[in-house]
Amino acid sequence: MYRPFLATRYLVARPVSYLAIVAIMLGVGALIVVVSVMNGFLRETRSIVRGTTADVVVIPLQSAGGDFIANRADFERVVGSHPGVAAACSRLVRPAVAKVHGQANLSLNDSLASSLNHLLVLGIDPSAETRVSDLPRYLQQVEVPELRVADVADPFRLDRKRIRDRKLANADLPHVLVGELRMLQQRLLPGDALELVTLPDDADLTGGTLASRTETCVIAGAFRTGKYDYDVGTIFLDQQDFRAWSGTRQELSEMAVTARDPAALPALRDGLLAALDAARLPARVQTWEDRNSMYLGAVENERNILAFVLGLFVLLTCTITFSMLTMMVQEKVRDIGILSAMGASAVGVGGLFATCGLFVAGLGGLSGWLAGEAVARHVDGVKTWIEETFEIEIFNKEVYAFTTLPSEVNTRLDLAIVAATLVFSVIICLVPAWRAARMDPVEALRHE
Repeated sequence: MYRPFLATRYLVARPVSYLAIVAIMLGVGALIVVVSVMNGFLRETRSIVRGTTADVVVIPLQSAGGDFIANRADFERVVGSHPGVAAACSRLVRPAVAKVHGQANLSLNDSLASSLNHLLVLGIDPSAETRVSDLPRYLQQVEVPELRVADVADPFRLDRKRIRDRKLANADLPHVLVGELRMLQQRLLPGDALELVTLPDDADLTGGTLASRTETCVIAGAFRTGKYDYDVGTIFLDQQDFRAWSGTRQELSEMAVTARDPAALPALRDGLLAALDAARLPARVQTWEDRNSMYLGAVENERNILAFVLGLFVLLTCTITFSMLTMMVQEKVRDIGILSAMGASAVGVGGLFATCGLFVAGLGGLSGWLAGEAVARHVDGVKTWIEETFEIEIFNKEVYAFTTLPSEVNTRLDLAIVAATLVFSVIICLVPAWRAARMDPVEALRHE
């Protein structure tokens, strides 16, 4: 009964105990906030990447001679009849070089400008695309009103009066959707025109003159996914216009699939691959995580590295408890002797100092958990207060695809952090507690 009382008295009587409690509180709180913010970053990143990619993508494989023509009807029959598929649509994909109509030639020697020259053109059916992707949301979340499409249900529609170059107004040109970031960087508006250049299916790259295929397209409006490389490097074109421009014989480049059960994508991937193999339709099947594994892995690695470094910092703060108890044992030698002379056992004396360490770690860990979760749940408001008070910018909205600082609190993980802190603190407190327990009572009473 005396152990908690004496431990509390020793704890209150030593100001260094408060320093240890504050240090552990700051370490645990900082680790909880950082892990919550990084979990929020990973969640938002996965959401953005997930939105630009279907659940599963089926890519027909060409033979070594390049003469394989994917039969769209066969692929749609096999994929569409699979019980795990909720919806599917075909796309055409083509790399291209783009130039703003009416401007100077391409700047091939400028690395910054050259990055805007090349892009990926997706030939889509808008009505079918809405079943497998978030295209309507991409069109609606464009931030600049002047860049939005006139009709989300028919995104390629554009009034001829809005075409900037009046020479193109009556040319019946195909319309494209361009990423908002690209339009802002190149100062484009709906009604401006782009010249798209690609190579035909049978292009011979071994030498000689290449016969490219060029088309002038009018911009109908912008889309915004939030993923930088996608918004800058991708444009949408209606499938009929895509075939007329590229001259391709392929009926599809890939199939985008929506799963009935998003939690069972690996099983759906394996099932589709087996069904296509049985139908003798060579293809590669990937889930959205397979296609973006390196990008998502990089964000997850950053989270893990930060958590590891801050975890070491938390363990370092726990050593303050070790130093405090070591000094306490040295200062309380006579008290230890008196307790031993009064009949206290070695386990009881050691337990007294171990209880002191447990109190310090427990109070620090509990305070850090409460403070850390409070900050993590209101991290955007805390960020705003810091920026306004100290006139510094700690989160640049232009760099990321989201405008607020994301955070995802995992109470179970936070409690595990507190528990690990308590366990480590108790372990390192056993050393001074063991020294106190082994102390000879006679020698302790003689101590000056």
